[in-house]
Amino acid sequence: MRSIFAITTLLFGIGLMLAGNGLIGTLLGVRGQMEGFSSTTLGLIMAGYFAGFVAGTFIVPNIIRRIGHIRMFAALASICSITVLLHGLFVHPWLWLIVRVVAGVCVVGIYIVIESWLNEQTDNEQRGRIFSVYMTTTLLGLGAGQLLLLAGDIDTLHLFALGSVLMSMGLVPVALTKVTEPPLVESHRLGLAKLYATSPLGVVGAFFSGVSTGAFWGLGAVFAATIGLPTGAIAAFMALTILGGTLMMWPVGWLSDRFDRRTVLGWVCLFSGLAALLALWLVQIEPIWLLAGGFAYGSTAFSIYALSAAHTNDHVDPEHMLETTSALQLMYGCGAIAGPLIAGILMQQIHPFALLGFITVTAFIPAGFARYRMIVSPPVPAADQGDWVPQFATSPVALEMYPEEEGDEDG
Repeated sequence: MRSIFAITTLLFGIGLMLAGNGLIGTLLGVRGQMEGFSSTTLGLIMAGYFAGFVAGTFIVPNIIRRIGHIRMFAALASICSITVLLHGLFVHPWLWLIVRVVAGVCVVGIYIVIESWLNEQTDNEQRGRIFSVYMTTTLLGLGAGQLLLLAGDIDTLHLFALGSVLMSMGLVPVALTKVTEPPLVESHRLGLAKLYATSPLGVVGAFFSGVSTGAFWGLGAVFAATIGLPTGAIAAFMALTILGGTLMMWPVGWLSDRFDRRTVLGWVCLFSGLAALLALWLVQIEPIWLLAGGFAYGSTAFSIYALSAAHTNDHVDPEHMLETTSALQLMYGCGAIAGPLIAGILMQQIHPFALLGFITVTAFIPAGFARYRMIVSPPVPAADQGDWVPQFATSPVALEMYPEEEGDEDG
């Protein structure tokens, strides 16, 4: 019972924090557009968050080894709450860029600590269920944060303060939970050449998943504001996109366990690109139809990384799964840095609609590459494929919660 209570409070805490983080990510795009920041500038600011996210996977574990998980978590949550307020207090693009980098480091550090604690508190027979609940919690928390955009005026400090409150509130249930200090998992990464040799399609899929979703997270709200959608519609657009990804992740995973994963990945990438094209066509008829396009896009795009990781893991020994996942998440992060940067420039130099065209291309590329790989290499038999894991790019520690990992370490 104590273990279940600890897990529940940890999930509740991370859910609150991600609601605050989801709110701020969207709020910055809308507020920056109101302040006259160019698309290129906003793309750079949003890319800064993912740059901090990637850097944090290298920085945070070393600090945890020196001061421990509990102190590190308290420090990261406090700093993250401060960064949220700084965005609202000082509306300046260069300050926003610096603060977003710091926020990215803090958020990935929070992921690492929470996932380590969840792994420590979870019994072997519960790991698969808790892993799935945790991944669902991350998406629902981010989705709920989008709706909070309606809780106050965008051009005041109000919503930034709300985001800071949620970050601080998320610290409370975690701090009050009696948890055992977990061991820190060593996170090694495969070299890029070795990773590509192991699974070319997995690398390409993970990278372009980062490019596409990074552009969406960074500039989706900016685009919606640019075409004249009101605040409520912007919040609904972002929330429906996340909801689509949450609802369809399991059906996509079910298909990938029964057919050649390259086929499923190729079709999912193709439908993701077509959904972006659909959104581009719909908004030119009536801007509010962007909501339908967003739901269709999220239904496919948010599964691409998990499919890429599952396909890659089908080609590696179980004992190398963690370092493979860590390397794939690095590839995703690099793509997520590039996505907002390139899309922001295209939106400024060509037209705001260029965002949807860019997302279309970044989905069609891995779709075409999947078809090429199906021609030049044989499939992994369905009986030899591992179980699909509903991964979301948080931190490599998350995979420690998955039961196969525990069983392999014991064996």
